[in-house]
Amino acid sequence: MSCKRLFLYPLKAAKVFVMTAFPNRRTFLVPALSALLLSGSLAAADAGPAATEGDAMAAVPAPLLDTYWKLVQLGDGPHVSAYDNQPEPHLVLETGSGRFHGAGGCNRLRGNYSLDGRWLRFSAVGGTRMACVQGMRREQLLVATLAQVSSYAIQGQKLVLSDAEGRVLLRLEAVYLR
Repeated sequence: MSCKRLFLYPLKAAKVFVMTAFPNRRTFLVPALSALLLSGSLAAADAGPAATEGDAMAAVPAPLLDTYWKLVQLGDGPHVSAYDNQPEPHLVLETGSGRFHGAGGCNRLRGNYSLDGRWLRFSAVGGTRMACVQGMRREQLLVATLAQVSSYAIQGQKLVLSDAEGRVLLRLEAVYLR
C-alpha cells in the first residue's frame, strides 16, 4: 500500500464524521478540516520513508558503561569477526565497580578500568588460558592494545579507543540483545 493511500483513508473518515456530526455546519467545517488534514498528510507523505529502528538507534549515543561492545577493528587492520565455535571479541565495562569483562576471541577476559572524563585506562588485564586453533595471535594483540588505550569517543553506536597521541587503536560497535 502506498504512502498516499494510507493518508487518504483518514481524510475520508474525517469528512464522513464531520458531515454526520455537524450537518448544519457542513459548508464551513468540511473544507476547513479537509484542508487541515490534507496539509498534514501531504507533509508526512513528502517527508520520505520513515526512519528505521536502526537509524533511530544510530543517532543516539550508546552508553559507555554496561554496553556490550563488539570488536570491529584492531588498529587499521581488517574487519574482525568471530571464528567458528569461539566467542566474538568484546568488552563490557561494568558500572560502579571499575571492572570490565569480555572475550578476546578465544579466552574470557577481565580486568580493571579507570574513567576520567574522556580518558579511559585499562589495567590488570587477565583471562582464562585456553589454547585455540584460531585467534590466539589476535587475542594477544587485543590484550596488548588495551594497555595502550588512554581515551575514548562514542559516535552513535560506535566506540573508538585511542592512545595518548590520538591514534585509533580499537573500533567497537554496540550490540543489543533482541
